[in-house]
Order: sequence, then C-alpha cells, then structure tokens
Amino acid sequence: MRQVHCQNCDKLIETKKDLFTTQIFFMVQAYCKQCYFDKIKKVSSLAVSNTPLNGRYSNFLAGLTFVGLILVYFAEIEYIKIPLILALSLVLFMRIYSFVRFERHLPF
Repeated sequence: MRQVHCQNCDKLIETKKDLFTTQIFFMVQAYCKQCYFDKIKKVSSLAVSNTPLNGRYSNFLAGLTFVGLILVYFAEIEYIKIPLILALSLVLFMRIYSFVRFERHLPF
C-alpha cells in the first residue's frame, strides 16, 4: 500500500479522517488536518479551492454533476452540449482523481 504525505509538512497521513485534498491550479494536493486548517482554509481564490475534494460537500457535488451530465447529454441544444459536458466532466474527474491518487491508499 502506498503512503500519503502532507504536501506542506511532509508528515505521514495515516487515515482518511486526517486527509484533506484540495485543488490548486488544477493540481490535486494532499494535506494533513493541521496544515489544511492553518494554511489552505484561510485562502480562497480562483486558483485555490478551500473546499476539500474528499469531503461530504464534494461527494454531493459529484453526484449532482453526474446527474447534470446525464441531463446535458439528452439536451436538444447542440452548440452548448459539448462545452457543458467538458466542464461538468472536469469537476467529476477531479473528485475521481482525488480518490484514486490519495484516498484509496488509506484505511478509514
């Protein structure tokens, strides 16, 4: 099993409860609980998302995005269909990438 380390302090993250993944310039990075609340939670901009990708809100958002993808697929307006599918897929891809890269390697 692969080890997950904090991006800021290089501390070993041992459980999913201590892991916080964030999106910074389309890169998903892992942080420990302490570093997330000290450094990342205070910052919010277009480049830095202060909402963790592995939280309940992000799981809910991924579910809504999946439903949105299905609805857009059956939309009648062709010129908006492709850009919406790409944008919604990006949100869903970031959540899946966070799980595959970091979360699946940690126990509960």
